[in-house]
Amino acid sequence: MSSHLDFFADFAISGMVLGVGLGSRPDDWPGVLGSDFFETSWNDRHLVRQFGFVDANFHDGSGEWVCDSIGVKPWKLHKFDDMVPEAIGSRYGSFPPRVPFEEVADRLVSAGVEIYHVSRVHMASLEHYWIPDGKVMFWLISEYQLEDLPALRLGDVSAVSTTTGVDLRAEQLTRYR
Repeated sequence: MSSHLDFFADFAISGMVLGVGLGSRPDDWPGVLGSDFFETSWNDRHLVRQFGFVDANFHDGSGEWVCDSIGVKPWKLHKFDDMVPEAIGSRYGSFPPRVPFEEVADRLVSAGVEIYHVSRVHMASLEHYWIPDGKVMFWLISEYQLEDLPALRLGDVSAVSTTTGVDLRAEQLTRYR
């Protein structure tokens, strides 16, 4: 059976959640993750559908809603019991309240996936790790976030995301593993 680590590895490699990803439409998501979602927007050209700890963000640039960002927020797992959509839980099993990045990195490296550390802009920033295969960024708890999220530990995954148009310069990246 697959595990929560497989979920994060699958997302890192493909940039998709159970086969839906960037470029999809809002109606593509409920068929995969179920109809239990919260919908909101930040402005008239933005829409987000929140499926537990998975957020699918859409932008209407030309009269059609298109997914331009996906965010997975494992930090929510320690706060709420119902954050894992049923379709994800059915495939990957239960999720723990913390997801140490080293465990995900081990899974990725064993699959032959490259991982890059992204240089920090500021010492108080989250740590960032880039997976070029899926164009996915892992955001890790650094010493500056521990006070705000006491249930998490240094190096735990706070968020994982993929967004259209991300362009990282080579000088920002250092091969991690």
